[in-house]
Amino acid sequence: MRVVHFHCRVRTICLVVLAAGVFGIAACHGGPVIDLSTKPAEADGTISGIVRGPEGTTPVEGRAVEVVNVETGERQRATTNNTGGFTFKVKPGNYRVELTVLDGETVTKKPDVIHVNRSDVDAHADFVLASPRISRPRSRAPRADDGLGSAIG
Repeated sequence: MRVVHFHCRVRTICLVVLAAGVFGIAACHGGPVIDLSTKPAEADGTISGIVRGPEGTTPVEGRAVEVVNVETGERQRATTNNTGGFTFKVKPGNYRVELTVLDGETVTKKPDVIHVNRSDVDAHADFVLASPRISRPRSRAPRADDGLGSAIG
């Protein structure tokens, strides 16, 4: 029985020494850890919104929307999707959002200049269009005329 206890102790001591050695080698890496991987680019902000038709109920698809950096004049252009939505990734700065309107259309709601910081998401750059006004000539009430230019009553 003494032999069996002796072998168990030796095995346990060997495992402990082996584990300590592995952890010791892992801890001694020889200097500071330096991360040489590429860093992510500065996080951009996002400007998004929706273009809607009269009374803000109907999405308007296929419209050209531009964001303009107020300081640099740099422009980006996008087209609204089937839900009237648009999104731009922009660098930090102040932006004006512009919408191309068709003849006769007017804009009843548009965003002010938007200030974007790093990683900002501005999802309130919405537009609402008014229905186009159709001008029709007014019809004149029928008049009886005696040929002398005055109406006959």
